[in-house]
Amino acid sequence: MSDRKHTVTLPRAGGTEQQFVFVCVNGRAYQVPRGKSVEVPQEVFEALENARILREQAQRAEQQLAVR
Repeated sequence: MSDRKHTVTLPRAGGTEQQFVFVCVNGRAYQVPRGKSVEVPQEVFEALENARILREQAQRAEQQLAVR
């Protein structure tokens, strides 16, 4: 695990969403709160970033299918 930290701010939760995002990396679990800036380890930052990228790709694919 890296000692490097990143500051992240996740969007506030909607009505039925959890107030935190659960991230588990290599057996270590983290609860990252929504709506406030927090420091997270490098590996948690990468997991959150990968999830964001995949979510955007899925949304684009869904939009392309809707156009057809």
